[in-house]
Amino acid sequence: MSTAETTTFASLARPGRIGSLELRNRAVKSPQATATANQDGTVTQRTVDHYRRLGEGGTGLVMVEYTYVDDDASKAIHNQIGLSRREHVAGLGWLADVVRSTGAKVGLQLAHGGRQKFLGTKPLKSASRSSWSEVEAVEGNVPVPMTREEIHQLVKDFGAAAARARDARFDLVEVHAGHGYLLTNFLSPHTNDRTDEYGGSFENRIRILLEIVDEIRRSVPRDFPLSIRLSVVDYEPDGITIDETVELCRLLEEHGVDVIHASGGHHALMEWEVSPWYMPRAPHRWGWEKIKAAVDIPVIASGSLVSPEVAEDVLASGGADFVSLGRAMLADPAWTAKALSGRQQEITPCIRCNDGCLHRGLNVGRSSGCSVNPVLNEDRSFPLEITTRRKEIAVVGGGVAGMRSAALLHDRGHRVTLFEQTGLGGVLRFTRDWETKVDLRALVDHLEHEVVRRDIDVVAQRAAADDLERFDAVVLATGAPERDADLEVAVGVTTSTPATIRREDVGSRVVVIGGGFQGCECALRIAREVPDASVTIVEQHDTLLTGDEVFTDLMALPRLLPEAGVDVRTGARAADVGAAGVRLVDGTLLEADTVVLASGRATSSDPLRATLADRGQQVVVIGSADRPGRVFDAVHSAFFTGRQL
Repeated sequence: MSTAETTTFASLARPGRIGSLELRNRAVKSPQATATANQDGTVTQRTVDHYRRLGEGGTGLVMVEYTYVDDDASKAIHNQIGLSRREHVAGLGWLADVVRSTGAKVGLQLAHGGRQKFLGTKPLKSASRSSWSEVEAVEGNVPVPMTREEIHQLVKDFGAAAARARDARFDLVEVHAGHGYLLTNFLSPHTNDRTDEYGGSFENRIRILLEIVDEIRRSVPRDFPLSIRLSVVDYEPDGITIDETVELCRLLEEHGVDVIHASGGHHALMEWEVSPWYMPRAPHRWGWEKIKAAVDIPVIASGSLVSPEVAEDVLASGGADFVSLGRAMLADPAWTAKALSGRQQEITPCIRCNDGCLHRGLNVGRSSGCSVNPVLNEDRSFPLEITTRRKEIAVVGGGVAGMRSAALLHDRGHRVTLFEQTGLGGVLRFTRDWETKVDLRALVDHLEHEVVRRDIDVVAQRAAADDLERFDAVVLATGAPERDADLEVAVGVTTSTPATIRREDVGSRVVVIGGGFQGCECALRIAREVPDASVTIVEQHDTLLTGDEVFTDLMALPRLLPEAGVDVRTGARAADVGAAGVRLVDGTLLEADTVVLASGRATSSDPLRATLADRGQQVVVIGSADRPGRVFDAVHSAFFTGRQL
């Protein structure tokens, strides 16, 4: 067993306390929408199962997702949990009891959507008329500033909801005052242009939050813990400052708050709120450390902590008292138990893609999903089924789809042989050479570990039809070929692809041909990681990322590339590649000593499929060998196909 497998996380494992509440360790599941409730806000079996799994996974405190507090304008998203009425208490009490039975403590977050009412329907209420374009585009509505009377009523509604949460026997209640929801709309000058006592000065902008805290303290006993979740800053130039946030936290402590749950950003700057792969891990650390130094109550650190190593470092440094993880525990609800038992390599890592949870999940009206966890919110529907007829199965291809398929088929009881000629990891082996791809590298390493620890037979050769004749079934996970670039490449000139370019081979002048996702991410990592390299992207369309791209990539990459020094040339088409560089169709020569062809992937036409089928063998095709896609497609096709064999 390697050293990494036996690492212990002493700070993470240490019991902790929030007010009167004792927690078995320092791991907190961040409140995160699942959209598994009924339309009327009552919980379902899926909701309860989701949180049960998190409790069973060893988490110290499970925070239940943001919950609306009134029947006016606070509901933000489809199938959101509610606590606006007494009728919600019974179901939430069921949920709380189930989570507590696992040994975890359970909290509930209270929230008002404000200008981030994703439903887009009237009434849409906020601090002022400041609108977010994404919500406005849904039905054309813009926020209406709340009246004083509505503010006073909302303060009472938060207090009443907190009392109901205690009646449901939650261990803690949290008020969401971050991420661009209503209370942030008041706190931030970026979204608050009021001229009454709830706008203008810092004292006025924080007034509503302090009134809510005071009302909750009147509504529940003092020993019932109260948390406030806030953004250290919203990252808007005219927004919340860290000095204001630190002072606010001091005041919150004076008003009886027991813990500060510190995150960052808001939805209009989504890369700071749910930081994707191109952002640093723990991006708000600088902020929560300032808060920690200023208050005596505990601080929960939140935001892309991802791995046990990062979480442990945050705790061991003394910069926070607890760590809060959201997407990482969607990817693997047993994150905490595996980390604390020395099995961190068994953790299915979050790759911070925002594809399954948001892009193909909540953003399109589904419940939350996960690229690397196909059974998120669906455990009851897709249990592991042990086969009653053991087969000899060959998996051809050791990329993400192939490794995931091999592990699943082994767990179902089949005898599995995995053929991979060039080493496990497939086309994503390149991630091991680039720090920008650390999250995806973690997934590749994890999947390889899962194959190795199961002692699956790995054959280091390219499988031919004769090699596969003895198998009852064959899974083809051979990936998709690179699409041929529509240009001339001179004889003797070497080009690379985004997956084959190595850092040590990068010259001082780089041209990336193709401004889709592969080209953009390749240009970004070269610009960030190769000192003194000048990078140019050539894209024939008028904009970058014209395919079906994940929304956080689409939002930020076109801005991040120029910030990293990449020269972006859209509406420009490459004609040929020669020894001097890349010549455009307009005759312009872009001098280059490194050329990357990022043309995307073509549909696979592996002849093995027809050969095996013609001789009567059972054959299935998964991942990009079936249809080029992202990690989501590779993992999900491997999982659902593997259940059928």
